[in-house]
Formats: sequence, structure tokens, C-alpha cells
Amino acid sequence: MKSILKISLDDIQYNWKLINTASNGKAAAVVKANAYGMGMIEVTRALLESGCNYFYVANIFEGLKLRKNFNSNKISIAIFEGYFEGNQKIYAENNLTPVINNLEQLKRLNNFSTTLTEQKAIINIDTGMNRLGLSKKERDYLINNKNLLNNIRVDYIMSHLSNANENESKINFLQLNELKKFSINFPNIKVSLANSHGVKLGSNFCFDQTRPGIGLYGIDNFGKNFYFNSKKLKLPLKLYSPIIQIKKVNAGEKVSYGGIDTLKRSSKLATVGLGYADGWLRLLKPNSVFFIENEKCKIVGNITMDSFVLDITDIKKNKLKEGDHICLLDNYNIEHILKNNNIISYELLTLMGDRLHRNY
Repeated sequence: MKSILKISLDDIQYNWKLINTASNGKAAAVVKANAYGMGMIEVTRALLESGCNYFYVANIFEGLKLRKNFNSNKISIAIFEGYFEGNQKIYAENNLTPVINNLEQLKRLNNFSTTLTEQKAIINIDTGMNRLGLSKKERDYLINNKNLLNNIRVDYIMSHLSNANENESKINFLQLNELKKFSINFPNIKVSLANSHGVKLGSNFCFDQTRPGIGLYGIDNFGKNFYFNSKKLKLPLKLYSPIIQIKKVNAGEKVSYGGIDTLKRSSKLATVGLGYADGWLRLLKPNSVFFIENEKCKIVGNITMDSFVLDITDIKKNKLKEGDHICLLDNYNIEHILKNNNIISYELLTLMGDRLHRNY
């Protein structure tokens, strides 16, 4: 029996439209990591129907997969990882847009572009995150050697906010000013800065394009719903997992590998067909309480590769039976799980594995 991840593409479209409105009609979409576990192809198709035509992925393999399914010049596909030796023809032949992260990559692209037609690119500058992007020294070099861009069509100059989820952080404004200071040297090139949280910082951060990712799924890092223009975004998913066995176990009995839990009462235990091979991490065990049929249920014993045990003793309203699917993730449960464990929404969603049946 399979666990089922029910995904509402209508809700994802609704979320993107609200973010797009808050972005002054300039929202792209980040669909890397299989669209945060929701299905890259299905989510992209739904967003195309909503008017989105610019998409970001993590690496060239994701880019090729997306291009294979959407072979139209109407959709732009940008790749965050950079522009590496040996991939030049792949980018050109598949109409993929590299995000240029250092001067060496820019020179490589410029050299390749002189031999063919003009190539597209995005110039990423590091404004303080110290992860990817041109350094201050490299930026100064580019300002003094603008001829490096003669054979390149630069879609955007971009940077990435490191503290966007902290509304009052001074770092956000330092990064904003660094980006402005650089981009003013290239007045004809558009600018992109804000991610989902960045859009909420205001129109000054939105520039010519925003890049929402987690916001497409209605929640922030910690599972709380986003609000844009006083409207609540929707969590478009629910996770249902099957009960593969139910048994009554006496007080004092131990449960699962190593007998790490001893029952304090006679209990009704349900073994649920979901485990860490599906992305249901072992660290969810200690502090997770699930509300099933409006009753609290705790995990007992370890979360194993394919299953875990849930104490369903207190569920009285509806008699659960083997083969039933119970809802483990919904709007309330996901926030409660993230609040009580050392995990963020990005991790929980992207770890959901291929064994989960995605029902759109």
C-alpha cells in the first residue's frame, strides 16, 4: 500500500497569482528539487497556465528535464549552479540560461558566445551571503570591462537575500543597497532580488523580477501561512499514509527496535506504512504529536525505513482499521511538526520520496 500526497494545483496557482500581484506582476517561479517535492513538471504546467513564463532550477539536469517537457521558446529556464566547462553547447542547444556566479564563468560564456549567436545569461552578484555570486573585486573588474557583456544578452542582474525572513534585519537593506550600487552601472539590464520572503519586504525589493519558491506552497520556513495583501496563501498538500496493522499491546511492553519506548498503559497501536525511505525522518519521532480525528497521537518506537508506530488509543469517534489512510500532514500538523523539531519546511517537503503516490 502506498502513501498518497494529495496536491492541489489550483491552490498553487492561487498562491502564485497572489505573489505575482504583490510583485507588481513580475513573479517568476523556483521549481528546483522537483518543485519542492510537489512535482516539477506538473507544477510548471500549472504555473504556465497562470501566466508564469520564467522558471529557475538548481542544476543542468533539472533544466534538461524541464526543457524536454516544455520545448517552447516562450518558457525561460535559468540554472542556479553556474556555467561549467563542457556544458556550453548543452546550454546553447537547449535554450537554457546559466546563472553566472564568478568572473571565470563570465569569460567562458563570452568566449563561447563569440563563436555562435548571442547567448543569454543572468549575472549573480554576492551582496553578503558568501555562497554564490561575483565578489566585490570581480564586480569592480566587470564595471571597468563592460565589453565582457558585448556578446551576451543578460536577462537579469540578481542577488540572493540571506535574512529575508527577518523583516527588520539591517542586512536586507545592506544587500539591497549593494545591488543598487552595482546595477546602476548597467542601467539597461533588469534586476532580480526577492525570494518569497523578500516579496514581503516591500516593492523596493521586487525590482524587475521576484523568485518565489516556498511561497508557492503557502508556508514559510516554519510552516506558518504566508499572507499577501491581507489574503492567506494555501497549503496545497495533504499526506495520507496507510495503516498496515493494528494491535492491542499491554502496559509495560516495549516497542520497535531496541525497545526504546515502554508503554505506560494498555494501548492500541497502528503501524503506519511510511518511513525514512519516504522522507519521514527519524528526527520527527521525539517531539511530534499528530492530530488524527482531532485527537493527539504520538509516535512510539523508532521511525524505521518503511514504517513507524502510532498510538491511536485515544481515537474514539471513528474506528480505524487496517487499510485506512490517515492524514499526517495538513495545515495544522505541518506547523506543529516544524515547531517542535529541528527542521524547516524546505527540508520536510523536498525529502518526500518517489514512493509517495502524488495525486493531483
